[in-house]
Amino acid sequence: MTALVARLAPVARTIAWPALLAGALACAAILVLAPLAHGPSLAHWPGFGALALCAGAAFLLDDAAGTTVGASPTSLARRRVLRLALALPLLAAVWAGSLWYATSADGASFGPDTRAGLSLQLGALLALTLAASAVALRVMPDEHGGWTGTVVPFAVVGAALALPERWALLAAPGGAAWDGAQQRWAVLLAIGLLTLAWAGREPSPSTRQRRRTAQASASADASSAGAP
Repeated sequence: MTALVARLAPVARTIAWPALLAGALACAAILVLAPLAHGPSLAHWPGFGALALCAGAAFLLDDAAGTTVGASPTSLARRRVLRLALALPLLAAVWAGSLWYATSADGASFGPDTRAGLSLQLGALLALTLAASAVALRVMPDEHGGWTGTVVPFAVVGAALALPERWALLAAPGGAAWDGAQQRWAVLLAIGLLTLAWAGREPSPSTRQRRRTAQASASADASSAGAP
């Protein structure tokens, strides 16, 4: 147990907890207020809370050690697994509690029987968010991939609103459109997980060398700029 704590503590200190907590609080607030919304059934969609949760989680993979993989004794994939293991219980707990409240209200458009489907939608949005962040960090290791990740869930939902009915991702529960939408969300989940796994591969030796050269050049430029 002591060894596990010693391994997780340094990782926990590098996680963007303020962003995660802000997303979690926004998610809880949205889902608590969702039953009070007026308008069509999609106005009560708990997925709006999932968007907030994903926006906060987008910064989860931002890690200073990720830009210098060669200097770390722990693999990139393993570091990311540790970060997910620390953050996902918080996200899952907030989502489960908030979703239970939102779907238990009297006359809720999305009732208890939609919890599994809504959780699938959250899983797909979260996987795509983290995948986008991971790809951004792979392409631009010196940047914060979280800013790229925050765009993805909103882009997915925005595109979903424009899709024709036969490709709909957002549908009222209880009909054939809902079942078809869930299948498409499952495909998006698979795409997100596969992309996240791909982006978690170790960079090639040539890529590591280019990064070290670029970092050394940037440090030299900064030193020369600061010299009197």
